[in-house]
Amino acid sequence: MTTALRVPSWQEVESVVYRPGRWLAFSIGIVFLVAGAIGFVAIGGAVPFGMPFWIARAVFLVFAVLGCTVLAWAISSIISTVHVRHAAPDVLPNVPTEPVILEGSVVHGRLTHELIEDSSGWQFRPAQSLWRNDIIFLLGFGIPFLTLFSGILSWIFHGRQIVRGWTLSILCGISATALCGGSACLLIGMIMRSGYRRLCCLSIPRNGGELELDSAEEPDPEEADLAAGLKWVILGKTQRQRLSIPRELVVAVQLCPWKFVAGSEIAWAVQGSLVLACSEEGGHVRQPLLLTSDFVGAARLMQRLGTTLHVPYLFCADADGWSAEEIRAKKRRPLRIGGMQS
Repeated sequence: MTTALRVPSWQEVESVVYRPGRWLAFSIGIVFLVAGAIGFVAIGGAVPFGMPFWIARAVFLVFAVLGCTVLAWAISSIISTVHVRHAAPDVLPNVPTEPVILEGSVVHGRLTHELIEDSSGWQFRPAQSLWRNDIIFLLGFGIPFLTLFSGILSWIFHGRQIVRGWTLSILCGISATALCGGSACLLIGMIMRSGYRRLCCLSIPRNGGELELDSAEEPDPEEADLAAGLKWVILGKTQRQRLSIPRELVVAVQLCPWKFVAGSEIAWAVQGSLVLACSEEGGHVRQPLLLTSDFVGAARLMQRLGTTLHVPYLFCADADGWSAEEIRAKKRRPLRIGGMQS
């Protein structure tokens, strides 16, 4: 099944998807790569803190690998340019171009949603691979890290004669690692899982009927206590709400840039939203659907959603849009509740 192609009744133009933070990532990648490479090659008999030679080299190797990864992403972002077609700036010019600021918002480092077609219509839903990829990440990162950490602790226990014998030192190192590192990995997994549960789902019937939006109610920062905040962050304890949206109220989809600031955390993200007509003269209400740092993936996904709904795609995440958002962010108060998730 495929979506029928229709010629839009509004003017369209093409813009480049702007990806902020590229040169900063390039600089960070260079620093990590150079520091790791120099340390790996130059380290000799004078190993810091008296740690074993192989452990010191492994630490510098990790720095070099991280630097290569960040540098590769930065270079690909700088070299390649991605274009998207969208409605011209004079289409629905009274729709605000800044993001919808909501307490409790979470920036995801990956594209969280997918648009699939089924027998009843289309589903704009959380990507089915999200949790599987989280498990792969936790195992791929956690097992080598916990193994290395166990080795370091075992060497410390034995070298400083905290316990006697290598066997007992290794057992103590593994136990301490399981208690500390294992608990940390479990907590990270719970946070990832709770973030997945808070994602919204939009059902689009094929017969032109009402859209059904299933989303999470975010906590009220004025009323939430510490216990409620911990449940929201770790367990994903949020109430769900369902909203029926008449198809004729959907006038556009939009992608806005957001320099996200929550406490001391700063991230660059894009917010995808439905634009709905309201009763006020020329007024609009926007319903956020996603918030991610995958600029290219989000730009293409929202373009597909606009095509599926046969409404204009308001793309504000170009270079000019990001320049305006940088100015707005300087005057905006940081969120009290919110965060980032890989």
